Amino acid sequence: MQPAAPAITAEPAGFLRHLWASERLHYYFMFLPALLLLIGVMVPFLMGMATSLTNEKLYLPDTQFIGLANYQALFSNRVFQESIVNTLLYVVFVLVIQIPLGIGVAVLLDVASPLQRILRSALVLPLLIPPIVAGLMWKTMMQPTQGILNWALTSIGLAPFSWLTDTDTALISVIVIDTWVYMPFAALILLAGLQSVPLDMLEAARVDGASDWQVFRRMKLPWLIPYILLVMLFRAADAIKTFELIYPTTRGGPLNATRVLHVMAYEEAFRWTSLGRAMAIVFVLWLLSYVVSTFLMRQWNRRAKDV
Repeated sequence: MQPAAPAITAEPAGFLRHLWASERLHYYFMFLPALLLLIGVMVPFLMGMATSLTNEKLYLPDTQFIGLANYQALFSNRVFQESIVNTLLYVVFVLVIQIPLGIGVAVLLDVASPLQRILRSALVLPLLIPPIVAGLMWKTMMQPTQGILNWALTSIGLAPFSWLTDTDTALISVIVIDTWVYMPFAALILLAGLQSVPLDMLEAARVDGASDWQVFRRMKLPWLIPYILLVMLFRAADAIKTFELIYPTTRGGPLNATRVLHVMAYEEAFRWTSLGRAMAIVFVLWLLSYVVSTFLMRQWNRRAKDV
């Protein structure tokens, strides 16, 4: 007796339907973490934007919608304008100082030597110190009368230096602390870039009679450009929202010389209890970070394809 035709076709159809349902279920499970992450990021962001459009203050329940009044008051505020300038100067000086230093340290560590492993381990030490602790440590060393830095200067016959107490030197002093803490990060990334240069290219260049400087300038440095842009991306994003080095050392002073946007937002929220204006500053900070990061990311994508 021949089996009924519907029984043959029904079993594969049911199996395929079950398989399709299970694959779809797996897809949803894989998509769920990304969806939760997106919700966890966007909900606070939208709540912060909504808060920036109100006059909300801590400990005051009466909150009113005021539109763009917080932004109008900020851009007409001289302290806010100085904070934007200080933030941009901080970012520029951090990149201008730390990128060349990182390249130099990476080149030195790329040379084979008996102390290479010890030097690489020592380079990581500043990254292991919390930034707040590093700031307080350097603040102690930069004390005008009892600091070890001015003691070292006077011991060799130089005049003591006003590190964090002078409006002309406070910002660059904080940048020196930032360089000590974060320059090893740039050096490690650039060292990884140097060690990724194909050895056959280097050997071919040396066979052709190229000097070490020519090999570095014409082969290693172009190869490093995507890595340099990657370091610029990370360091610019960190420098724009810097807080943990500036507030423990200068608290934005003296006379607003080191007051950046993040410090101003903190004081608006917790000193003057103005959450609405603080969120407006934070949104300007995010917008500035987004513009700089997008520009550097596009440059990195283009350079990475060229390499």
